[in-house]
Amino acid sequence: MLEQKLIPFRRPLVDCNKAMKESGFQKENELHRMYRLKRYFSPQIAEIVLKCPDGDSLWESHRQEVTVVVLDLRGFTRFANNAEPEEVMALLRNYHAEMGRLVFKFDGTLERFTGDGMMVFFNDTVACELQTKKAVTMALEMRDRGKELRTGWLAKGYDLDLGIGLAAGYATVGNFGFEGRMDYGVVGKVPNLTYRLCEEASGGQILTNQNTLSKIEDFVHVEPVAQLQLKGFTHPVSVFNIVGTKA
Repeated sequence: MLEQKLIPFRRPLVDCNKAMKESGFQKENELHRMYRLKRYFSPQIAEIVLKCPDGDSLWESHRQEVTVVVLDLRGFTRFANNAEPEEVMALLRNYHAEMGRLVFKFDGTLERFTGDGMMVFFNDTVACELQTKKAVTMALEMRDRGKELRTGWLAKGYDLDLGIGLAAGYATVGNFGFEGRMDYGVVGKVPNLTYRLCEEASGGQILTNQNTLSKIEDFVHVEPVAQLQLKGFTHPVSVFNIVGTKA
């Protein structure tokens, strides 16, 4: 008699366990998808893609005030031409890992790797009220880590050093590319200027312009570099090297 009373309650229990197990599998699958996406995209972009599978929130380009940081290794072309491919890949993996760790630490959006070059921007997709100060702090930590890496590189005979450009202002942010391959990034004068500043930076330098400096002059120590005629810019640009932050 007792057995008959218990039977009707077993089915809901089985269904509940099955639902919980399926829910667990679904969450595990979502976490696995997130992990895989984050290996190929910035975490912020990966999360948007997962939350909005149709990508609608990424399609619309928009005007946004951003701070862009570009870094590049001085001497990399010569190194790559003389080293074995395995040596180049090993060095890049280590260099990307160290710089990438700092990008994520400061919530920057990593737009792309281009060999030894990296481009990071702030204030999209994660809003950041003190975006330029945050970008400067990240760049200074990158410079210091670059100096540490350089010691190891020189010991192996690799004469490499890190140069950085940093600029702030308005740019167009959004999805660029075509249906089969899209990138989320920034275009306009600011990223162009940042690339040119990076090209001019010697190893250990973080170069910025007067307009960007006006946003952070109470925060950083700088040393004037020169008035430089940068490629693609009509007028000379006043350039400064960021050497550290004020106490």
